[in-house]
Amino acid sequence: MERMKTFLTYVLLIIGFLIGSMFLEDALLKAMYTEIPGEFNGYYTPTNGRFRIENANAKACRINGYISLDLLNTTGTFIDQCYMKIDLFNAQDLLAHTEYIEIKGMQPEDKKTLNLKFKANNIEKLTISMVENPPDKTNIINILGWEIDLTNVFGLGIDLSNVTIFGTKLTDIFTWSNIKVTGYRFGTWFIELAESIPLWGYGMGWLFVVGLL
Repeated sequence: MERMKTFLTYVLLIIGFLIGSMFLEDALLKAMYTEIPGEFNGYYTPTNGRFRIENANAKACRINGYISLDLLNTTGTFIDQCYMKIDLFNAQDLLAHTEYIEIKGMQPEDKKTLNLKFKANNIEKLTISMVENPPDKTNIINILGWEIDLTNVFGLGIDLSNVTIFGTKLTDIFTWSNIKVTGYRFGTWFIELAESIPLWGYGMGWLFVVGLL
């Protein structure tokens, strides 16, 4: 009986420790987030009216953050489809990230509750506006946070939008699945190339490497 009581005591202590750790971790995570100020321009060109935001809450830590708000259709007309554009600025007041949230089927005075989680470093300010359509990024690639327009690379008039690497377009190559496909195609091409070289070619290459040619 004494052993059973001791065992139950240890179990209760472990459970209490786990529960306490969860509360402490949650409190520490919340303490890491600080409020970020924002500006909202609700003017919507197609209607010459405005949207309104209520109950806005935006917080961020060093690597990510979240935004929650209520969007009200105060334009006076039915909105079939539009987009909320959210620009996030870092500590240097540079644009670090942009998000587009689709808004569909809002009657006059309708309200939608929107929640967004984002990953961006050191965000300290945001601006929100309403736009009819997001930009066309069909020919834009993102490399380490830099967006490059392949129809006009670095503004030099160079068009690489139709260039492919081992059968994969540059616009499609920077996804994990396409990286694997491109790597597989490269491996197949390399093997075929290696098999096409005769043995005497490898011999000549070896002699060149060791300095005998």
